[in-house]
Amino acid sequence: MAQTKNTELKESILKIKFKLFIKNFKKNWALFKESKMGMFGLWVIIAFGIFGALSPIVLNILDPNIYDPVTGLDPRILSSKYITDYLSTQNLIKGIEVPTAQIWVYSFMDKGEAFKSSMENLVRNSQYEIMSTYAPDALRHLLDTIADSYIPLKERMYFQNSISELVERGIIKFSALVSVKDIGNRDKFSFQNFSELLQKVDYITLAIALSPYKDSDEVSRIMLWFRSLNRDKSEVVEDFNTKLSAEYPQEQVEEAENKVLEVAKTLVSESTGQQLFVTSDSQFSEIVNNDIVSISDLVNAAVFPLIQELLVVGYEDKEITEKLNASKFKHLVDIAKGKLSDLSRKEILEPALKKAKATLTTVEEEMKEAGVEVSYKNVEKFLEAYAGFELAKVSVDIGPETRAKLENDIRKYSEETHKSYVYELNKIFKDIAMARSMMAILLNDTNVPESYETLGSQVVKVLSDPVASLMGYAFGGTNKLQKVISNIENSQLDDFKRLDIVEKLKNYENKEPIEAVNFLIGQGDINEEIYLRMIEEHKMHLEDTTLWDKISSETVAKMQPKKVEWDKKFAETKLVELFNRLSITNKIGVAHPLPPNRWHWLGTDPVGRDVLVQLMVSTPSEFVLGVLAALITVVIGTIIGTAAAYYGGVVDVIFMRIADLMMLFPSTAFLIVLSGFMTMNLFKLAVILGLLGGFGGITLVLKAQALTIKVKPYIDAARVSGGSHGYIIFNHIIPNVMPLSFLYMMFNVTGAVFSEAVLSFFGLMKVRMSWGLMINTVWSSGYLGSGNIGAYWWMWVPAGGAITLLCSAFYFLGRGLEEIVNPRLRKR
Repeated sequence: MAQTKNTELKESILKIKFKLFIKNFKKNWALFKESKMGMFGLWVIIAFGIFGALSPIVLNILDPNIYDPVTGLDPRILSSKYITDYLSTQNLIKGIEVPTAQIWVYSFMDKGEAFKSSMENLVRNSQYEIMSTYAPDALRHLLDTIADSYIPLKERMYFQNSISELVERGIIKFSALVSVKDIGNRDKFSFQNFSELLQKVDYITLAIALSPYKDSDEVSRIMLWFRSLNRDKSEVVEDFNTKLSAEYPQEQVEEAENKVLEVAKTLVSESTGQQLFVTSDSQFSEIVNNDIVSISDLVNAAVFPLIQELLVVGYEDKEITEKLNASKFKHLVDIAKGKLSDLSRKEILEPALKKAKATLTTVEEEMKEAGVEVSYKNVEKFLEAYAGFELAKVSVDIGPETRAKLENDIRKYSEETHKSYVYELNKIFKDIAMARSMMAILLNDTNVPESYETLGSQVVKVLSDPVASLMGYAFGGTNKLQKVISNIENSQLDDFKRLDIVEKLKNYENKEPIEAVNFLIGQGDINEEIYLRMIEEHKMHLEDTTLWDKISSETVAKMQPKKVEWDKKFAETKLVELFNRLSITNKIGVAHPLPPNRWHWLGTDPVGRDVLVQLMVSTPSEFVLGVLAALITVVIGTIIGTAAAYYGGVVDVIFMRIADLMMLFPSTAFLIVLSGFMTMNLFKLAVILGLLGGFGGITLVLKAQALTIKVKPYIDAARVSGGSHGYIIFNHIIPNVMPLSFLYMMFNVTGAVFSEAVLSFFGLMKVRMSWGLMINTVWSSGYLGSGNIGAYWWMWVPAGGAITLLCSAFYFLGRGLEEIVNPRLRKR
């Protein structure tokens, strides 16, 4: 009976509290509606909430093709207005220099990676002669172009993947040890291998074998290993060093080398984890010169990726699979199958089939362009031809003698592979000759690329000539040229304030484009002498030059002189094509940043993404971050503030001093430093901001409010009635402090959103998309540093406006609530 009465009493109390809550809510809502600022803030927050909530729906119903910036739906990307009005200074400079730089890289593509490195140093050193001020990133785009356009190095990286796979599977077997000094190469011979070697070969024989290489880095490492294994035998170490430095007859050295190398090779073949490296020209040259692997192994590695594509197509066309299983490459089929996904599933098969057919068709077209016509349905012949095609790409810069040795071995392996190798290598030679012809005209020196290092910065200075000449002619006499010049002259980034290019634009104005421009539009005349010089250098080391004699004479016969008829409209069209090609292939860091249009209501950003969609995707995370950080701040601040007010004494002193420190603490600088030691995401940032805010100024405000409540009569009544400290704090003080806590929660949302924007702007947040990251993209692409920042308003105004509007909305909401919480501000 008593229990029933207690239950009824509790229910009646809850009903009373609920009714009081509804009554107070109605009263406060009526007061709140009188605040125009508060209502404005509330409606803006609701609008942002709906905007963010709609993002998943919008992303699902959008046609991705409409939001693909390279489809050319907006006609403005096909006009010169795109160049003059919508490009940052950074991308404008790139557009002027990169087209020529791409061809320039081809001009030394057969000279090897050492020459490539010397060209990179040439670029770095040239910036001091070209730029009037210190600008460390002024020519960064040229260095990027060298790395991106040096084809052999990129092709060897893909080739390495196949090599590694086949070595791991045991298809390719090899001994990496070519010379006895390779024992000191950690990539080929380990310390454990060396320890075992000394157990099978006496150190005197080893010293004699190594004596011809005593000054090499490998032998220095061997000496360190030997000393490590003989720490307690100083006389043995001394004797080894003495015998290593001595001179021996050639026959004795060769006998020792053969004995040591024979034992070392057995140790390597017994060891696991051995790898074959082909990523550099020197590594590939070593493999070819020393026959470390056979030509058939190199062919297997070249065709392995294509076998996977053929298997995918063969899932639909069984005849291709049958031909593949009957070919000389059938031993690779099972390995390739193991790398494929479950093609029985339709959602996997359809995209895989589409990709495989596109890849095979592209390969057919590329081989046809080189002069080799073969269908992928003729499986074995197609794979043999493709092997030659790929081996030509990875071997173009390994040196004429080594390259000729590789071709001699390929000719013995397969006529089809040899033919494809020669035709593709000839195509590459023709491209290199074209590039050298252009550079010879620009530098007035046919001895290229050998003269590059002698000419120094002059090589880099002329790279801007062709496009500057084309632009000066196309835009001459119009305000378009003045816009370009003004864009460069007014750049706020010294790295792209290229006054040398401005001078060229003025000098080339209204003058017919220079001859080198013809090469950029595919109309340049290749210097026959340069081409034949390359062919003769390669043929010098070949065993059979019949095919080269035939193909080189055919190539020369097709080198007909071309005459370009220039007019301003034609020049402007070609200029737009150049910039569009760079944009679409993302070589100038942009993919058509466009102003608002019918497809993109807020335009696209510097990498071609729709700004409106980015705003929608970012909004939910901004809300979650702001509210979570503010909630943590309020919870901590409320508990600490009320506890300090209630207990006083030491508790009050400790918490108040912490609050004083937090108020003086540079939170933004702290977050920037902290992000260097940990991966900062939205949740971590919310917790950190909540902790910093909870121990900060809000504690002082809430403590003052709690002190006024602490002296109320009902607090004394609760204490006399036997209420515990916790009961009084959580049931009487905190509920009366909560309105003020909720008020300050609104203000803390603003600080959290702003902090995230700052960190994202500096690229310190791990977040898929945010408003700060949107501004960071615009800044890193050079648009915020442009002297014509107003022309690119759509890229930064939406994100900056969203940050400002949401922060203002929460602030106005807080001000509206303040008029309710603080009676002195309440309107009567």
